[in-house]
Amino acid sequence: METTTAVPRILIYEEFDGHPIYRKGYKDVMLGLKKIEEISMGTSTLQYFITNCILKVLFRNLPDDYFCGAAELGLHLANNSNFSADIAIHRPGQLKVGFHSTKYSDTPPNVIIEVDIKIDESDFFQNEEEYFHKKTEQLLQWGVERVIWVFSASRRILVADNLKTWSFNSWDLPITVIDDHQINVWDLMLASGFEV
Repeated sequence: METTTAVPRILIYEEFDGHPIYRKGYKDVMLGLKKIEEISMGTSTLQYFITNCILKVLFRNLPDDYFCGAAELGLHLANNSNFSADIAIHRPGQLKVGFHSTKYSDTPPNVIIEVDIKIDESDFFQNEEEYFHKKTEQLLQWGVERVIWVFSASRRILVADNLKTWSFNSWDLPITVIDDHQINVWDLMLASGFEV
């Protein structure tokens, strides 16, 4: 399916070296099987739940002068390279914001946490693994210190840091998010009422 000219801009999730990366389900929209609103708005209940379990503990435990938030922050890495971040954490003084800050951020967060993959990789990547590897590598090269991926289907977490140390862990083990602040995703989910 040729997609580069006919796909509405709202279905583009990120941009990789000038290549649009489309939202999961965009082909169903192009075939008339779904409406744009069905795939372009929001995340799944599970993604929302995991993201907010993590945010709750970060808001509670990080010092007040850290800045942590979620809202698919737009990240401008370079010309024609624009990503989004589910959760971004900045140490004190790292996030520069003013009335001029109406575009994507061109300042790397210290930590990015991604919950699941929300793109259709088939037009540009061979598989989802290639996507998250390349996205992680570009974020680290840009200056992000640590990238954390939570994969709900496999119940695993990838932690990649600026020292090129990458490790996959079960999500029921504690991981360091930033400095000495740790989380255990599975414990957070259970404590928030996740139904097993």
